[in-house]
Amino acid sequence: MIPPEAVAESAGRRLWRLLREAGVDAVIGAALPGVPVVPVADSAIAGLLARAHERTWHGLTARSTFGAIEFGDLPMRTHVVVDPDQLPAAVSSAVTDARAGHACRVELALDLEGPAGPLDHVVAPLAGTSAPDVERWRQRLNGAKCPVVLAGPGVVVAREVPALHSFATAGGLGVLNTWGAKGIFHWQSPHHWATVGLQRDDFRLGGLAGTDLIVAVGLDRDESPAHRWQLAESIEVPPEALGELARHWWVRGSVDEVPRLRTLLATATQRGWAVSGSPLTPSQATRNYGAVVAGRGGFVAADAGRAGYWVARTLGTTVLDSVVVPARPEGEGFAVACALVVRLYAPARPVLAVADGPLGPCSSALLAVGEELGLPIAVEVWDADGPRIDADTHADRLTTAVYGSGSAVLPLATDPRQLVEMVDVAGPVVAWT
Repeated sequence: MIPPEAVAESAGRRLWRLLREAGVDAVIGAALPGVPVVPVADSAIAGLLARAHERTWHGLTARSTFGAIEFGDLPMRTHVVVDPDQLPAAVSSAVTDARAGHACRVELALDLEGPAGPLDHVVAPLAGTSAPDVERWRQRLNGAKCPVVLAGPGVVVAREVPALHSFATAGGLGVLNTWGAKGIFHWQSPHHWATVGLQRDDFRLGGLAGTDLIVAVGLDRDESPAHRWQLAESIEVPPEALGELARHWWVRGSVDEVPRLRTLLATATQRGWAVSGSPLTPSQATRNYGAVVAGRGGFVAADAGRAGYWVARTLGTTVLDSVVVPARPEGEGFAVACALVVRLYAPARPVLAVADGPLGPCSSALLAVGEELGLPIAVEVWDADGPRIDADTHADRLTTAVYGSGSAVLPLATDPRQLVEMVDVAGPVVAWT
């Protein structure tokens, strides 16, 4: 028997319900009947916003084209739907493909405004991870004298940051995080050892070469290729197992001293803070980003590149999801896309996008979309031809732009000489190469 509510549900509404049940947070692009869509006419801009949405909100995002739902930029697998009863299987298969990293497309060869049919099929809930071998990992941990945790963005995506806190506390552990996991600990926490992966010697100076066990959790191979971080015996633990491990482990006591990397980077960063004149040192610029934006509950996003390196390396985080820098080059405009996505859900939240100059067409197009939606974005563009201003002038200019009523593009010249000191500390930059 068909439930009474099925009569009122269209195929489009059923599609949206199935997508939500499968864990899809948003659909961006062309309008689809019955599906709440963030309307973006340009398919390239829609794809950029979809990637930014996933990186910012850590959920699955789809792009809508005329008559189709797509995951990823180059769909290779197509699921054709000609009848509403095929929707559950098609959505389930597409989401499974997307979570496995495969670009795919659900082609909707049916009337989305027509009736949905029976509601006796739903997308099965996401399968949990297999039961972790807690005892085996516990024995490895018990046998180690100085284990170190290396955490990546998978911990954030799995929403297991509280479990990581419990695990680190139970073991008295220092934690190195890659830049996709910035904010998993307050920068002043004794458990926060450093953000790593940006430079050649980060993992070695971060203590991985001197430990007897590396506990890797939630890593992204673009931020932490195995040949760089596997410098000692290691175990790879799924984020979902951290809470169980914390309950079955012993308390080691206080955290060991921070590694050399943390001390050397802090010295070089703070030396840049001491230069208050112009041109602005990069670490002074990011210090202002923290004081004016991220430290006030705001959000900072940076494109991969020179500005992104400095944001990822030196912007101190106090809370999760206040800073985003991509793991791989996402193309010009990614930072502005992230800022716009945040504004879509929190229109009053202060946001700042940071990019290398000159500003490109995607960024300009996204700023125009934001203006149309009444969601202005401030963008600081690192450009050698930009104005050379001091730290106080920079902070005042940021405050006016970020908390103003319209979009703003702020060119800025920064002092390139500080990078030499950072390279002397930890070797050449290897992120995004």
